[in-house]
Amino acid sequence: MKRIIYIFIALIVSRFTICAQDSSAVSVYTIEDCYNLSQQNFPLVKRYNLIELSQTYSLKNAYMKYLPQISLSGSASIQTDVLTWPVDISIPGFDFPQYSKDQYSAIIELSQVIWDGGQIAAERENIRAKSTIEKHEQDITMYSLREKIDGLYFGILLLGEQLNQTKMMISELETEVTRIGKCVENGVANESDYDMITVELITQKQNILNIESRLEAYLRMLSLMTGKKIDSVQMLEYPIAQGTNMEQLLHSILMQQVNRYELDLYDAQIAQLDTQLDYWVAGGMPKFKLFVRGGYGRPGLDFLDNSFAPFAVAGVTLQWNISELYNLGHGKKIVKYSKQQIEAAKETFLFNTSLQSEEQISQIRRYIKLLEEDEKIYALRIKIRKSAEVEVENGTMNAADLIREINREDLAKKQMILHEIELMKAMYQLKYIRNN
Repeated sequence: MKRIIYIFIALIVSRFTICAQDSSAVSVYTIEDCYNLSQQNFPLVKRYNLIELSQTYSLKNAYMKYLPQISLSGSASIQTDVLTWPVDISIPGFDFPQYSKDQYSAIIELSQVIWDGGQIAAERENIRAKSTIEKHEQDITMYSLREKIDGLYFGILLLGEQLNQTKMMISELETEVTRIGKCVENGVANESDYDMITVELITQKQNILNIESRLEAYLRMLSLMTGKKIDSVQMLEYPIAQGTNMEQLLHSILMQQVNRYELDLYDAQIAQLDTQLDYWVAGGMPKFKLFVRGGYGRPGLDFLDNSFAPFAVAGVTLQWNISELYNLGHGKKIVKYSKQQIEAAKETFLFNTSLQSEEQISQIRRYIKLLEEDEKIYALRIKIRKSAEVEVENGTMNAADLIREINREDLAKKQMILHEIELMKAMYQLKYIRNN
């Protein structure tokens, strides 16, 4: 019994431990995660389902035309004259009927399409083509969210790096305040040097507040876009790992074809024009129907009987609106020129995409070169700042000169961080332009 109790307690403790670990775990999101989450969270995502439902019911409505069609009609009329028989004519054993001027009929008709020239099938294809166009238009709208996510995501990474760099600078300034404070006590430095370093320290602390405020705003906007609570830079992964060969990455992007949703939209528009032409062609074809018509009225089918009587008729009907063929030639030209307009728009889009890609490629290569120079400049700035610290301790340089060198080192670091983030952002903008 004791062993069972111990096992039970151990299970409860382990369960609480696992729950505590799960609750304390922090989710980390990649930029691709943010893309997907923003699309799932975007209100217009519901439109996909609505487009599908609309297509389904439209197709069902079109298919209903294949089913037997039932119609009901009725009439009541009065006329100024009716058929009369000459009074001087008589037939032994036969009484000529007298027709009433008021006539009535109630008719129900059942008809079934035998062949409609392919019009219903063309209509259904046209419905599918229109729904495909709507879906591709929705894809374009959803895809545009990526550009907004890029701005927020890389903005957060940049602000996070600036925040870290500013904190490092504050740490350095605090070290210098302590160092120069001792120099003032030893008579090597002036009180004004100490005050100058202190003012710079306070200024950098103010910068921390400004950066944190902007960072909080960016994180709040990204949380709204994704529907997830993202409240720190640590919850976002760097899209490109440090040490990645950027030239090779650029080459791999360029090896893939342009795959924008706009291209699918142009193709869908051309396909829809083909279905429209098929519908026009089918409209000019003859149509055959079976029908059964039954009714009750006065007079019936027997024109010699003026009483109310039931009647029925069955047969085949032919309907051929030949005038539809007159416009078919113009319809073909309309489709032809409309296709040419779409093809021209597609070529223009590809041309503009190519221009944007080339501009982005030039920008990426510029950032790669700038980063190489940034690393050299930053390394030299560190050496100059360390040399200035020694000179201040020796009394051969004042605090103003040291602050200037610290600021230059900080600026070089921030410039390198900026170019690094901008390079990653430019890579993803190129991927956005080409959708690969």
